[in-house]
Amino acid sequence: MKFAVIGGDRRSALLCSLLQRDGHRVYSYALEKAELPADIPKAGCLQGCVYGADWILLPVPAERAGQLNAPYAAEPLALSELISALWPGQVICGGRLGQENCLQAVRAGLQVVDLMQRRDFAVGNAAVTAEGAAELLMKSSERCLWGSRVLVTGWGRIAKILALRLYALGALVTVAARKDGDRAMARAFGLDTCDFPELREFADEFDFIANTVPARVLDSGLLSLLRPDTVLLELASAPGGFDISQARELGLPVLSAPGLPGVYAPYTAAELMRETIYAVINEAEE
Repeated sequence: MKFAVIGGDRRSALLCSLLQRDGHRVYSYALEKAELPADIPKAGCLQGCVYGADWILLPVPAERAGQLNAPYAAEPLALSELISALWPGQVICGGRLGQENCLQAVRAGLQVVDLMQRRDFAVGNAAVTAEGAAELLMKSSERCLWGSRVLVTGWGRIAKILALRLYALGALVTVAARKDGDRAMARAFGLDTCDFPELREFADEFDFIANTVPARVLDSGLLSLLRPDTVLLELASAPGGFDISQARELGLPVLSAPGLPGVYAPYTAAELMRETIYAVINEAEE
């Protein structure tokens, strides 16, 4: 099988090696600045890379503001341009593909696989993200997580795993969530809970805050109530849970961690991508 790996970070570079090691033909594009094995071609043109490829593998997330997410590329590439270069029947696979680009791909006769829509991948990705987040928090302060007051906002996959990891490390974890059912589940795991409006009553008690909600749940008023040494970790996609610039103006320590799996554990993240791709292929053959 021929795979064309286009764009991405260290995860994509390692994915090239893993797929080649499994006996597949692998070509790359928009990875010009990445370290790849010498026998994995860095195609000089997009058409040459994707010609005859069964699968077109994009990063997670696949795009940023309509452009291919490609930090190792020599020059930017619009995702719409990439889709236009493909042939009907090819499979385009990535994470968080935008609706407009998905529609363009379907109209072009392509098969679209969004990794983040698959539970097996999303759960694994959340686990890697949560582990990386815990390490970031441990390195960010002179405080130990054990005995510290930590706020986790949201109750999605990442929030659930992160809150339980921090609790296992001895942190005093509070989960802020809007839904009664989510707060009830968090309490069942032994965690403290609150709704977002309640945070103002004890905002100055937290040593660490990890946001997983892609909406402004921590407004300027609440940020101003935090202690100056409260560490803020942003894990959500844009617009994020709080204004990072405003938090820094208030003197708060801020950690922004987009694409954390690719930074913290790129090899594990690449293995997860490979396993999910193989699962999709096997399901199609059954």
